[in-house]
Amino acid sequence: MRAVCKDASCGWLVYASNNTENNCWQIKTFMDDHTCARETKNRLANRKWLACKLVKKLRKYLNLRHSEAAQYFKTKCDLELNKSSLTRALGDARSVVYGDAAAQYGMVRDYGLTLLKSNPGSTVTVGVIPQPNPDDDPIFEKMYVCLEGCKKGFMAGCKPLIGLDGAFLKTRHGGQILSAIGQDANNHIYVIAYAIVPVENTENWRWFLELLHQDLGDYKKNKLCFISDMQKVCNIYRLSLKMMFTHWAADYIC
Repeated sequence: MRAVCKDASCGWLVYASNNTENNCWQIKTFMDDHTCARETKNRLANRKWLACKLVKKLRKYLNLRHSEAAQYFKTKCDLELNKSSLTRALGDARSVVYGDAAAQYGMVRDYGLTLLKSNPGSTVTVGVIPQPNPDDDPIFEKMYVCLEGCKKGFMAGCKPLIGLDGAFLKTRHGGQILSAIGQDANNHIYVIAYAIVPVENTENWRWFLELLHQDLGDYKKNKLCFISDMQKVCNIYRLSLKMMFTHWAADYIC
């Protein structure tokens, strides 16, 4: 049995033959020096093989990025991969590690019930879009969560200052997360409530703030102050709060 390098000008060679005395195969000739240039592309490094390697990597580094995966294969396997192939393989690996994102939305209601069971007194509200056919499952739209422990902790030991902000969700299905945070005695961030919504607009902020108002009580009685980080967003907050509260004091919002 003889194996040679694919490059005809390269002298790499290994030759093995049957050793009848010991009844085994024995390497008789082995020239281990390559004189050809190393290739960085391999047809055997297909989508399935890449995904299998990335699953182990993702379990260790949950936020593995595309560039980091490409660098991993370059350093570890000396491979330069097609960007689209690596993207598909990374998506397959994430499906294995994280599960099917679409299927997880079907468990949102069970997740909410679990939160209410393990945190009595909490508020969990799930909004859905009903389908024309009653037999079809509704489509998830938004979700609001305010845990009882966070609610009591804020009212008992935090400064009466609430920051409102929204951020994009960098997931397959997108959306935005709206949050209400406070500041504890050590000047650390204290999460009060959050919501998952499809888009950051006046309607969703009104919905979020109305539920927050129900959880925290009257803002005048508790002397709460709301702040935001952007002028445009601040206008949305101001409009939402004016519609939610009566006789809003201008000095309560920045």
